[in-house]
Amino acid sequence: MNTETRKKDFAVSCIITAAVSVIVVIGLISHETWYDEVQAYLIARDASLHDIMFYLTHYEGHPPLWHLILKGAVTVGIPFPFALKLVQFIFFEAFLVMIEFFSPFSRLFKAVIPASFFLIYQYAVISRPYIMLAFAVLVTAMFYKERKTKPVRYVIALMGMCLCHSYGIAMAGGIVVADLVGEAVRQRSAVKSVLDVLKNRKLLICYIALLAGALLVIADIMPYSDTFGSSVVRTRNHNVAVIFLLSWFYLPSEALITSFSSPVMSMQVEVNPFQDVFGAAVVSVIIWALLLRICFRRRMIPEMLIPYLFISLLLTSYSYPHHFGIFIMYLLFILWTASDIEPIRLSEFTGPLVNAGISEKLAKKTAVIVAAAFVGINLYWDGCSYYHEIKGDYDASVGLAEWIKDNGLEDRKIMTTWVLTDTHMYSASAVASEAYFDKNIYYNVYNGKSYISHIVPDKQEIGEYEDMIRAGGPPDFIICDTPRETIEICRIGGFDEKYIAEAYYGKAGRIFKDKEEMCDVWVYCTQDTYRELYGKDYVIPSYKES
Repeated sequence: MNTETRKKDFAVSCIITAAVSVIVVIGLISHETWYDEVQAYLIARDASLHDIMFYLTHYEGHPPLWHLILKGAVTVGIPFPFALKLVQFIFFEAFLVMIEFFSPFSRLFKAVIPASFFLIYQYAVISRPYIMLAFAVLVTAMFYKERKTKPVRYVIALMGMCLCHSYGIAMAGGIVVADLVGEAVRQRSAVKSVLDVLKNRKLLICYIALLAGALLVIADIMPYSDTFGSSVVRTRNHNVAVIFLLSWFYLPSEALITSFSSPVMSMQVEVNPFQDVFGAAVVSVIIWALLLRICFRRRMIPEMLIPYLFISLLLTSYSYPHHFGIFIMYLLFILWTASDIEPIRLSEFTGPLVNAGISEKLAKKTAVIVAAAFVGINLYWDGCSYYHEIKGDYDASVGLAEWIKDNGLEDRKIMTTWVLTDTHMYSASAVASEAYFDKNIYYNVYNGKSYISHIVPDKQEIGEYEDMIRAGGPPDFIICDTPRETIEICRIGGFDEKYIAEAYYGKAGRIFKDKEEMCDVWVYCTQDTYRELYGKDYVIPSYKES
Protein backbone atom coordinates (compact mmCIF):
# COMPACT_ATOMS: atom_id res chain seq x y z
CA MET A 1 0.00 0.00 0.00
CA ASN A 2 1.58 3.29 -1.12
CA THR A 3 1.62 6.49 0.92
CA GLU A 4 -1.28 8.10 -0.93
CA THR A 5 -3.47 5.02 -0.45
CA ARG A 6 -2.59 4.87 3.25
CA LYS A 7 -3.59 8.51 3.68
CA LYS A 8 -6.93 7.89 1.99
CA ASP A 9 -7.50 4.77 4.07
CA PHE A 10 -6.70 6.70 7.25
CA ALA A 11 -9.04 9.52 6.27
CA VAL A 12 -11.91 7.13 5.53
CA SER A 13 -11.30 5.34 8.86
CA CYS A 14 -11.49 8.69 10.67
CA ILE A 15 -14.76 9.56 8.95
CA ILE A 16 -16.33 6.16 9.70
CA THR A 17 -15.13 6.24 13.33
CA ALA A 18 -16.53 9.74 13.84
CA ALA A 19 -19.87 8.94 12.15
CA VAL A 20 -20.39 5.66 14.00
CA SER A 21 -19.36 7.24 17.30
CA VAL A 22 -21.94 10.02 16.88
CA ILE A 23 -24.64 7.44 16.12
CA VAL A 24 -23.77 5.40 19.20
CA VAL A 25 -23.67 8.50 21.41
CA ILE A 26 -27.18 9.38 20.21
CA GLY A 27 -28.28 5.84 21.05
CA LEU A 28 -26.69 5.98 24.52
CA ILE A 29 -28.24 9.37 25.31
CA SER A 30 -31.68 8.20 24.16
CA HIS A 31 -31.47 4.80 25.85
CA GLU A 32 -33.27 4.05 29.13
CA THR A 33 -31.22 1.50 31.03
CA TRP A 34 -33.10 -1.64 32.02
CA TYR A 35 -32.84 -4.34 34.65
CA ASP A 36 -29.96 -6.34 33.12
CA GLU A 37 -27.78 -3.24 32.88
CA VAL A 38 -28.83 -1.71 36.20
CA GLN A 39 -28.31 -4.98 38.09
CA ALA A 40 -24.57 -4.72 37.40
CA TYR A 41 -24.52 -1.05 38.43
CA LEU A 42 -26.39 -1.72 41.68
CA ILE A 43 -23.98 -4.51 42.55
CA ALA A 44 -21.05 -2.19 41.83
CA ARG A 45 -22.62 0.57 43.94
CA ASP A 46 -23.96 -1.36 46.90
CA ALA A 47 -22.07 -4.66 47.22
CA SER A 48 -18.75 -5.06 49.02
CA LEU A 49 -15.55 -5.79 47.10
CA HIS A 50 -15.44 -9.22 48.69
CA ASP A 51 -18.97 -10.08 47.53
CA ILE A 52 -18.31 -8.69 44.04
CA MET A 53 -15.15 -10.76 43.60
CA PHE A 54 -15.89 -14.00 45.42
CA TYR A 55 -19.59 -14.44 46.23
CA LEU A 56 -21.92 -12.80 43.70
CA THR A 57 -19.89 -14.21 40.81
CA HIS A 58 -21.43 -17.62 41.50
CA TYR A 59 -24.91 -16.12 41.03
CA GLU A 60 -24.17 -13.63 38.24
CA GLY A 61 -22.53 -16.22 35.98
CA HIS A 62 -19.59 -14.19 34.73
CA PRO A 63 -16.27 -12.88 36.12
CA PRO A 64 -16.27 -9.73 38.28
CA LEU A 65 -14.26 -7.46 35.95
CA TRP A 66 -17.30 -5.58 34.61
CA HIS A 67 -18.60 -4.96 38.14
CA LEU A 68 -15.15 -3.87 39.33
CA ILE A 69 -14.80 -1.33 36.51
CA LEU A 70 -18.25 0.05 37.32
CA LYS A 71 -17.25 0.10 40.99
CA GLY A 72 -14.34 2.32 40.04
CA ALA A 73 -16.63 4.69 38.13
CA VAL A 74 -19.01 4.88 41.10
CA THR A 75 -16.17 5.39 43.59
CA VAL A 76 -14.81 8.45 41.74
CA GLY A 77 -18.27 9.98 41.87
CA ILE A 78 -19.60 9.54 38.33
CA PRO A 79 -23.41 9.60 38.63
CA PHE A 80 -25.92 7.12 37.26
CA PRO A 81 -26.64 6.48 34.42
CA PHE A 82 -23.64 8.37 33.02
CA ALA A 83 -21.20 6.03 34.76
CA LEU A 84 -22.69 2.98 33.08
CA LYS A 85 -22.87 4.58 29.64
CA LEU A 86 -19.40 6.11 29.84
CA VAL A 87 -17.75 2.76 30.57
CA GLN A 88 -19.75 1.18 27.76
CA PHE A 89 -18.77 3.91 25.28
CA ILE A 90 -15.06 3.71 26.15
CA PHE A 91 -14.94 0.01 25.34
CA PHE A 92 -16.99 0.49 22.18
CA GLU A 93 -14.61 3.22 21.00
CA ALA A 94 -11.63 0.98 21.74
CA PHE A 95 -13.26 -1.81 19.70
CA LEU A 96 -14.08 0.55 16.81
CA VAL A 97 -10.56 2.00 16.73
CA MET A 98 -9.13 -1.53 16.63
CA ILE A 99 -11.26 -2.35 13.59
CA GLU A 100 -10.69 0.87 11.67
CA PHE A 101 -7.03 1.58 12.41
CA PHE A 102 -5.31 -1.66 13.43
CA SER A 103 -7.08 -4.53 11.68
CA PRO A 104 -5.65 -6.12 8.50
CA PHE A 105 -9.04 -6.07 6.75
CA SER A 106 -9.81 -4.47 3.41
CA ARG A 107 -11.21 -0.94 3.26
CA LEU A 108 -14.61 -2.26 2.24
CA PHE A 109 -14.75 -4.79 5.09
CA LYS A 110 -13.78 -2.12 7.63
CA ALA A 111 -16.69 -0.04 6.41
CA VAL A 112 -19.15 -2.97 6.52
CA ILE A 113 -18.34 -4.35 10.00
CA PRO A 114 -19.87 -1.45 12.00
CA ALA A 115 -23.18 -1.98 10.21
CA SER A 116 -23.72 -5.20 12.18
CA PHE A 117 -26.74 -4.95 14.50
CA PHE A 118 -24.84 -6.61 17.34
CA LEU A 119 -21.83 -4.32 17.06
CA ILE A 120 -23.45 -0.92 16.48
CA TYR A 121 -26.48 -1.40 18.71
CA GLN A 122 -26.84 -4.52 20.86
CA TYR A 123 -23.26 -4.42 22.16
CA ALA A 124 -22.81 -0.65 21.81
CA VAL A 125 -25.93 0.88 23.39
CA ILE A 126 -26.96 -1.89 25.82
CA SER A 127 -24.40 -1.67 28.64
CA ARG A 128 -23.13 -5.17 29.35
CA PRO A 129 -19.67 -6.79 29.22
CA TYR A 130 -20.00 -8.13 25.65
CA ILE A 131 -18.31 -5.16 23.97
CA MET A 132 -15.49 -5.46 26.51
CA LEU A 133 -15.10 -9.09 25.43
CA ALA A 134 -15.20 -8.09 21.73
CA PHE A 135 -12.34 -5.64 22.35
CA ALA A 136 -10.31 -8.31 24.16
CA VAL A 137 -10.87 -10.71 21.25
CA LEU A 138 -9.50 -8.17 18.76
CA VAL A 139 -6.44 -7.49 20.94
CA THR A 140 -5.79 -11.23 21.11
CA ALA A 141 -6.13 -11.48 17.32
CA MET A 142 -3.63 -8.63 16.87
CA PHE A 143 -1.05 -10.35 19.07
CA TYR A 144 -1.69 -13.86 17.72
CA LYS A 145 0.79 -13.62 14.84
CA GLU A 146 3.72 -13.06 17.21
CA ARG A 147 2.49 -15.37 19.97
CA LYS A 148 5.69 -17.46 19.93
CA THR A 149 8.16 -14.59 20.00
CA LYS A 150 6.10 -12.24 22.22
CA PRO A 151 3.97 -14.61 24.32
CA VAL A 152 3.49 -12.38 27.39
CA ARG A 153 1.27 -9.78 25.75
CA TYR A 154 -0.58 -12.52 23.84
CA VAL A 155 -1.38 -14.49 26.98
CA ILE A 156 -2.35 -11.31 28.85
CA ALA A 157 -4.88 -10.65 26.06
CA LEU A 158 -6.20 -14.22 26.38
CA MET A 159 -6.50 -13.75 30.14
CA GLY A 160 -8.38 -10.55 29.44
CA MET A 161 -10.90 -12.58 27.45
CA CYS A 162 -11.28 -14.95 30.40
CA LEU A 163 -11.92 -12.05 32.79
CA CYS A 164 -14.62 -10.55 30.57
CA HIS A 165 -17.12 -13.39 30.30
CA SER A 166 -17.58 -17.15 30.50
CA TYR A 167 -17.73 -17.19 26.68
CA GLY A 168 -14.31 -15.57 26.74
CA ILE A 169 -12.98 -18.46 28.80
CA ALA A 170 -14.36 -20.98 26.31
CA MET A 171 -13.01 -19.12 23.31
CA ALA A 172 -9.59 -18.49 24.84
CA GLY A 173 -9.25 -22.18 25.71
CA GLY A 174 -10.27 -23.12 22.18
CA ILE A 175 -7.71 -20.74 20.66
CA VAL A 176 -4.84 -22.25 22.65
CA VAL A 177 -5.86 -25.85 21.94
CA ALA A 178 -6.40 -25.03 18.27
CA ASP A 179 -2.92 -23.53 18.05
CA LEU A 180 -1.34 -26.69 19.45
CA VAL A 181 -3.44 -28.99 17.26
CA GLY A 182 -2.87 -26.82 14.19
CA GLU A 183 0.88 -26.95 14.62
CA ALA A 184 0.74 -30.72 15.08
CA VAL A 185 -1.30 -31.10 11.87
CA ARG A 186 1.00 -28.86 9.84
CA GLN A 187 4.13 -30.57 11.15
CA ARG A 188 2.45 -33.98 10.98
CA SER A 189 3.74 -34.68 14.46
CA ALA A 190 2.01 -34.06 17.76
CA VAL A 191 5.25 -34.81 19.58
CA LYS A 192 7.16 -32.14 17.66
CA SER A 193 4.41 -29.61 18.32
CA VAL A 194 4.55 -30.26 22.07
CA LEU A 195 8.36 -30.19 22.06
CA ASP A 196 8.30 -26.78 20.34
CA VAL A 197 6.20 -25.40 23.19
CA LEU A 198 8.43 -27.04 25.81
CA LYS A 199 11.53 -25.53 24.19
CA ASN A 200 9.95 -22.07 24.19
CA ARG A 201 10.25 -21.61 27.94
CA LYS A 202 8.64 -18.17 28.01
CA LEU A 203 5.59 -19.40 26.06
CA LEU A 204 5.34 -22.50 28.24
CA ILE A 205 5.36 -20.44 31.46
CA CYS A 206 2.76 -18.10 29.99
CA TYR A 207 0.48 -21.01 29.03
CA ILE A 208 0.80 -22.51 32.52
CA ALA A 209 -0.05 -19.14 34.06
CA LEU A 210 -3.01 -18.79 31.69
CA LEU A 211 -4.32 -22.23 32.62
CA ALA A 212 -3.98 -21.48 36.33
CA GLY A 213 -5.71 -18.13 35.91
CA ALA A 214 -8.53 -19.58 33.82
CA LEU A 215 -9.13 -22.35 36.38
CA LEU A 216 -9.32 -19.77 39.17
CA VAL A 217 -11.86 -17.74 37.20
CA ILE A 218 -13.91 -20.87 36.47
CA ALA A 219 -13.88 -21.77 40.17
CA ASP A 220 -14.94 -18.22 41.00
CA ILE A 221 -17.98 -18.24 38.69
CA MET A 222 -19.07 -21.86 39.05
CA PRO A 223 -22.80 -21.62 39.87
CA TYR A 224 -24.05 -22.84 43.22
CA SER A 225 -26.93 -25.30 43.30
CA ASP A 226 -29.39 -22.57 44.29
CA THR A 227 -28.40 -20.19 41.47
CA PHE A 228 -31.26 -18.90 39.33
CA GLY A 229 -29.29 -19.57 36.12
CA SER A 230 -28.94 -23.23 37.09
CA SER A 231 -32.72 -23.61 37.40
CA VAL A 232 -33.18 -21.96 33.99
CA VAL A 233 -30.73 -24.45 32.47
CA ARG A 234 -32.90 -27.31 33.70
CA THR A 235 -35.91 -25.87 31.84
CA ARG A 236 -35.56 -26.90 28.20
CA ASN A 237 -37.44 -28.25 25.19
CA HIS A 238 -34.30 -29.41 23.37
CA ASN A 239 -31.59 -31.77 24.52
CA VAL A 240 -27.89 -30.95 24.41
CA ALA A 241 -27.37 -32.58 21.01
CA VAL A 242 -30.06 -30.44 19.37
CA ILE A 243 -28.68 -27.22 20.87
CA PHE A 244 -25.19 -28.20 19.74
CA LEU A 245 -26.43 -28.58 16.15
CA LEU A 246 -28.39 -25.33 16.35
CA SER A 247 -25.22 -23.59 17.54
CA TRP A 248 -23.53 -24.59 14.30
CA PHE A 249 -26.39 -24.54 11.80
CA TYR A 250 -28.83 -21.95 13.15
CA LEU A 251 -26.97 -19.40 15.25
CA PRO A 252 -24.49 -18.15 12.56
CA SER A 253 -27.37 -17.13 10.33
CA GLU A 254 -29.21 -15.49 13.23
CA ALA A 255 -26.07 -13.55 14.14
CA LEU A 256 -25.60 -12.12 10.67
CA ILE A 257 -28.67 -12.08 8.45
CA THR A 258 -31.90 -13.76 9.68
CA SER A 259 -34.31 -12.83 12.48
CA PHE A 260 -36.33 -15.86 13.51
CA SER A 261 -35.58 -16.00 17.25
CA SER A 262 -37.72 -14.54 19.99
CA PRO A 263 -35.64 -12.05 22.01
CA VAL A 264 -36.97 -13.38 25.32
CA MET A 265 -36.59 -17.14 24.82
CA SER A 266 -33.44 -19.20 25.15
CA MET A 267 -32.28 -21.53 22.42
CA GLN A 268 -32.90 -24.36 24.87
CA VAL A 269 -36.60 -23.50 25.08
CA GLU A 270 -37.71 -21.90 21.81
CA VAL A 271 -39.22 -24.21 19.21
CA ASN A 272 -39.02 -22.58 15.78
CA PRO A 273 -41.04 -23.54 12.68
CA PHE A 274 -39.26 -25.99 10.40
CA GLN A 275 -39.01 -23.49 7.54
CA ASP A 276 -37.23 -20.98 9.79
CA VAL A 277 -34.70 -23.53 11.02
CA PHE A 278 -34.16 -24.86 7.49
CA GLY A 279 -33.67 -21.35 6.07
CA ALA A 280 -31.19 -20.46 8.79
CA ALA A 281 -29.40 -23.78 8.24
CA VAL A 282 -28.93 -23.03 4.52
CA VAL A 283 -27.47 -19.61 5.28
CA SER A 284 -25.26 -21.06 8.04
CA VAL A 285 -23.89 -23.76 5.72
CA ILE A 286 -22.96 -21.09 3.18
CA ILE A 287 -21.21 -19.08 5.91
CA TRP A 288 -19.25 -22.14 7.07
CA ALA A 289 -18.38 -23.08 3.46
CA LEU A 290 -16.90 -19.64 2.77
CA LEU A 291 -15.00 -19.66 6.06
CA LEU A 292 -13.75 -23.17 5.37
CA ARG A 293 -12.44 -22.05 1.97
CA ILE A 294 -10.53 -19.17 3.53
CA CYS A 295 -9.03 -21.30 6.31
CA PHE A 296 -8.21 -24.30 4.10
CA ARG A 297 -6.14 -22.08 1.84
CA ARG A 298 -4.14 -20.91 4.87
CA ARG A 299 -3.86 -24.35 6.50
CA MET A 300 -5.72 -23.27 9.62
CA ILE A 301 -8.71 -25.63 9.77
CA PRO A 302 -8.09 -26.57 13.44
CA GLU A 303 -7.86 -22.87 14.29
CA MET A 304 -11.23 -22.40 12.62
CA LEU A 305 -13.09 -25.35 14.14
CA ILE A 306 -11.79 -25.83 17.68
CA PRO A 307 -12.51 -22.37 19.20
CA TYR A 308 -16.10 -22.51 18.00
CA LEU A 309 -16.37 -26.09 19.24
CA PHE A 310 -15.53 -24.81 22.72
CA ILE A 311 -18.01 -21.94 22.36
CA SER A 312 -20.79 -24.22 21.10
CA LEU A 313 -20.33 -26.58 24.05
CA LEU A 314 -20.98 -23.66 26.39
CA LEU A 315 -23.92 -22.53 24.27
CA THR A 316 -25.61 -25.88 24.90
CA SER A 317 -25.98 -24.91 28.57
CA TYR A 318 -27.29 -21.36 28.37
CA SER A 319 -27.87 -19.26 25.25
CA TYR A 320 -30.23 -16.38 24.55
CA PRO A 321 -30.40 -14.37 21.30
CA HIS A 322 -28.34 -11.54 22.79
CA HIS A 323 -25.53 -14.09 23.14
CA PHE A 324 -25.53 -14.80 19.39
CA GLY A 325 -23.12 -11.93 18.76
CA ILE A 326 -20.37 -14.15 20.16
CA PHE A 327 -20.29 -15.71 16.69
CA ILE A 328 -19.36 -12.32 15.21
CA MET A 329 -16.50 -11.99 17.71
CA TYR A 330 -15.30 -15.47 16.78
CA LEU A 331 -15.64 -14.63 13.07
CA LEU A 332 -13.60 -11.44 13.42
CA PHE A 333 -10.86 -13.35 15.24
CA ILE A 334 -10.63 -16.00 12.53
CA LEU A 335 -10.72 -13.49 9.66
CA TRP A 336 -8.10 -11.28 11.39
CA THR A 337 -5.65 -14.15 11.97
CA ALA A 338 -6.30 -15.49 8.46
CA SER A 339 -5.62 -12.06 6.97
CA ASP A 340 -2.32 -11.90 8.85
CA ILE A 341 -1.24 -15.04 6.99
CA GLU A 342 -2.50 -13.84 3.61
CA PRO A 343 -4.86 -10.95 2.75
CA ILE A 344 -8.40 -12.09 2.01
CA ARG A 345 -9.42 -11.30 -1.56
CA LEU A 346 -12.78 -11.17 -3.32
CA SER A 347 -11.70 -14.04 -5.58
CA GLU A 348 -11.81 -16.41 -2.59
CA PHE A 349 -15.57 -15.84 -2.38
CA THR A 350 -16.28 -15.79 -6.12
CA GLY A 351 -13.98 -18.74 -6.95
CA PRO A 352 -16.54 -21.50 -6.27
CA LEU A 353 -19.07 -19.75 -8.52
CA VAL A 354 -16.52 -19.38 -11.31
CA ASN A 355 -15.55 -23.04 -10.94
CA ALA A 356 -19.24 -23.92 -11.28
CA GLY A 357 -19.31 -22.28 -14.72
CA ILE A 358 -20.58 -18.83 -13.79
CA SER A 359 -18.79 -15.93 -15.42
CA GLU A 360 -16.37 -13.96 -13.26
CA LYS A 361 -18.40 -10.78 -13.81
CA LEU A 362 -21.62 -12.42 -12.63
CA ALA A 363 -19.79 -14.04 -9.72
CA LYS A 364 -18.55 -10.62 -8.54
CA LYS A 365 -22.06 -9.18 -8.87
CA THR A 366 -23.39 -12.06 -6.80
CA ALA A 367 -20.81 -11.41 -4.08
CA VAL A 368 -21.72 -7.72 -4.07
CA ILE A 369 -25.44 -8.55 -3.81
CA VAL A 370 -24.82 -10.89 -0.85
CA ALA A 371 -22.71 -8.22 0.91
CA ALA A 372 -25.39 -5.61 0.17
CA ALA A 373 -28.06 -7.93 1.59
CA PHE A 374 -26.08 -8.29 4.83
CA VAL A 375 -25.60 -4.54 5.10
CA GLY A 376 -29.20 -3.76 4.13
CA ILE A 377 -30.74 -6.21 6.60
CA ASN A 378 -28.50 -5.08 9.45
CA LEU A 379 -29.10 -1.41 8.67
CA TYR A 380 -32.82 -2.13 8.82
CA TRP A 381 -32.40 -3.68 12.28
CA ASP A 382 -30.17 -0.76 13.30
CA GLY A 383 -32.78 1.70 12.05
CA CYS A 384 -35.57 -0.05 13.98
CA SER A 385 -33.46 0.00 17.14
CA TYR A 386 -32.32 3.61 16.99
CA TYR A 387 -35.74 4.89 15.92
CA HIS A 388 -37.26 3.12 18.91
CA GLU A 389 -34.60 4.52 21.26
CA ILE A 390 -35.27 8.06 20.08
CA LYS A 391 -39.07 7.91 19.83
CA GLY A 392 -40.00 5.51 22.61
CA ASP A 393 -38.91 4.23 26.02
CA TYR A 394 -36.74 1.13 26.23
CA ASP A 395 -37.64 0.67 29.89
CA ALA A 396 -40.31 2.10 32.20
CA SER A 397 -38.07 2.43 35.27
CA VAL A 398 -37.01 6.02 34.54
CA GLY A 399 -40.60 7.30 34.52
CA LEU A 400 -41.41 5.23 37.59
CA ALA A 401 -38.50 6.72 39.55
CA GLU A 402 -39.45 10.25 38.47
CA TRP A 403 -43.05 9.69 39.58
CA ILE A 404 -41.95 8.45 43.00
CA LYS A 405 -39.62 11.44 43.44
CA ASP A 406 -42.10 14.01 42.14
CA ASN A 407 -44.69 12.82 44.67
CA GLY A 408 -42.21 12.48 47.54
CA LEU A 409 -42.99 8.80 48.07
CA GLU A 410 -39.47 7.51 48.79
CA ASP A 411 -40.23 6.88 52.47
CA ARG A 412 -43.70 5.42 51.95
CA LYS A 413 -44.37 1.70 52.29
CA ILE A 414 -43.79 0.52 48.71
CA MET A 415 -43.97 -3.14 47.74
CA THR A 416 -42.64 -4.71 44.56
CA THR A 417 -44.31 -7.86 43.28
CA TRP A 418 -42.35 -11.06 42.82
CA VAL A 419 -42.47 -14.24 40.79
CA LEU A 420 -44.84 -16.53 42.71
CA THR A 421 -42.44 -19.47 42.45
CA ASP A 422 -39.38 -17.34 43.30
CA THR A 423 -39.81 -14.78 46.09
CA HIS A 424 -36.34 -13.35 45.33
CA MET A 425 -37.18 -12.38 41.74
CA TYR A 426 -38.93 -9.00 41.66
CA SER A 427 -40.51 -6.63 39.16
CA ALA A 428 -37.81 -5.76 36.59
CA SER A 429 -38.86 -2.10 36.43
CA ALA A 430 -38.88 -1.83 40.23
CA VAL A 431 -35.32 -3.17 40.44
CA ALA A 432 -34.13 -0.91 37.63
CA SER A 433 -35.65 2.13 39.33
CA GLU A 434 -33.48 1.50 42.43
CA ALA A 435 -30.50 3.08 40.65
CA TYR A 436 -32.19 6.50 40.77
CA PHE A 437 -32.27 6.45 44.58
CA ASP A 438 -29.47 6.48 47.13
CA LYS A 439 -30.98 3.57 49.04
CA ASN A 440 -33.37 0.67 48.57
CA ILE A 441 -36.97 1.93 48.61
CA TYR A 442 -38.86 -1.40 48.59
CA TYR A 443 -39.49 -2.89 52.01
CA ASN A 444 -40.05 -6.49 50.91
CA VAL A 445 -36.84 -7.28 49.00
CA TYR A 446 -34.47 -10.06 50.08
CA ASN A 447 -32.09 -8.90 52.82
CA GLY A 448 -32.90 -5.27 51.93
CA LYS A 449 -30.60 -5.44 48.89
CA SER A 450 -31.19 -3.10 45.96
CA TYR A 451 -30.09 -5.77 43.45
CA ILE A 452 -31.54 -9.21 42.82
CA SER A 453 -29.65 -11.99 44.58
CA HIS A 454 -30.37 -14.68 41.93
CA ILE A 455 -30.65 -17.11 44.84
CA VAL A 456 -33.56 -19.49 44.25
CA PRO A 457 -35.48 -20.03 47.53
CA ASP A 458 -36.72 -23.46 48.56
CA LYS A 459 -40.33 -24.15 49.58
CA GLN A 460 -39.64 -23.42 53.25
CA GLU A 461 -38.05 -20.06 52.42
CA ILE A 462 -41.00 -19.16 50.16
CA GLY A 463 -43.38 -19.99 53.02
CA GLU A 464 -41.37 -17.89 55.48
CA TYR A 465 -41.34 -14.98 53.03
CA GLU A 466 -45.11 -15.13 52.56
CA ASP A 467 -45.55 -15.23 56.35
CA MET A 468 -43.42 -12.08 56.56
CA ILE A 469 -45.61 -10.36 53.97
CA ARG A 470 -48.77 -11.25 55.89
CA ALA A 471 -47.28 -10.08 59.20
CA GLY A 472 -46.13 -6.80 57.70
CA GLY A 473 -49.60 -5.68 56.79
CA PRO A 474 -50.81 -3.86 53.68
CA PRO A 475 -48.45 -1.54 51.76
CA ASP A 476 -49.21 1.95 50.51
CA PHE A 477 -48.29 1.09 46.92
CA ILE A 478 -47.76 -2.11 44.95
CA ILE A 479 -45.52 -2.04 41.87
CA CYS A 480 -46.00 -4.77 39.29
CA ASP A 481 -45.11 -5.73 35.73
CA THR A 482 -48.64 -7.06 35.10
CA PRO A 483 -51.90 -6.16 36.93
CA ARG A 484 -52.58 -9.82 37.58
CA GLU A 485 -49.59 -9.93 39.92
CA THR A 486 -51.25 -7.42 42.27
CA ILE A 487 -54.31 -9.66 42.65
CA GLU A 488 -52.14 -12.65 43.54
CA ILE A 489 -49.98 -10.67 45.96
CA CYS A 490 -53.06 -9.32 47.77
CA ARG A 491 -54.38 -12.87 48.05
CA ILE A 492 -51.08 -14.11 49.52
CA GLY A 493 -50.80 -11.14 51.90
CA GLY A 494 -54.42 -11.40 53.01
CA PHE A 495 -54.87 -7.66 52.52
CA ASP A 496 -58.43 -6.53 53.18
CA GLU A 497 -57.94 -3.32 51.22
CA LYS A 498 -58.79 -3.44 47.55
CA TYR A 499 -55.88 -2.23 45.46
CA ILE A 500 -57.99 -1.10 42.52
CA ALA A 501 -56.64 2.43 41.96
CA GLU A 502 -54.08 2.75 39.18
CA ALA A 503 -51.78 5.40 40.66
CA TYR A 504 -49.23 5.24 37.85
CA TYR A 505 -48.74 3.48 34.53
CA GLY A 506 -45.51 3.44 32.52
CA LYS A 507 -45.30 2.11 28.98
CA ALA A 508 -42.09 0.84 27.39
CA GLY A 509 -40.80 -1.73 24.93
CA ARG A 510 -37.45 -3.41 24.37
CA ILE A 511 -36.37 -3.70 20.74
CA PHE A 512 -34.29 -6.58 19.38
CA LYS A 513 -33.66 -6.42 15.63
CA ASP A 514 -37.18 -5.91 14.25
CA LYS A 515 -39.05 -7.32 17.26
CA GLU A 516 -40.38 -5.49 20.30
CA GLU A 517 -41.07 -6.88 23.77
CA MET A 518 -43.46 -4.80 25.85
CA CYS A 519 -42.30 -4.14 29.42
CA ASP A 520 -44.86 -1.88 31.10
CA VAL A 521 -45.14 -1.10 34.80
CA TRP A 522 -48.17 -0.38 37.02
CA VAL A 523 -48.47 1.10 40.50
CA TYR A 524 -51.63 0.23 42.41
CA CYS A 525 -53.01 1.61 45.65
CA THR A 526 -56.29 1.79 47.54
CA GLN A 527 -58.96 4.38 46.84
CA ASP A 528 -58.05 6.23 50.05
CA THR A 529 -54.37 6.46 49.11
CA TYR A 530 -55.26 7.60 45.59
CA ARG A 531 -57.49 10.34 47.03
CA GLU A 532 -54.67 11.44 49.32
CA LEU A 533 -52.27 11.55 46.38
CA TYR A 534 -54.43 13.22 43.74
CA GLY A 535 -57.27 14.81 45.71
CA LYS A 536 -59.98 12.81 43.91
CA ASP A 537 -61.37 9.30 43.56
CA TYR A 538 -60.01 6.89 41.02
CA VAL A 539 -62.54 6.07 38.33
CA ILE A 540 -62.12 2.61 36.85
CA PRO A 541 -62.16 2.87 33.04
CA SER A 542 -65.19 1.17 31.50
CA TYR A 543 -63.05 -1.34 29.60
CA LYS A 544 -61.54 -2.53 32.91
CA GLU A 545 -64.74 -2.91 34.92
CA SER A 546 -65.16 -6.52 33.95
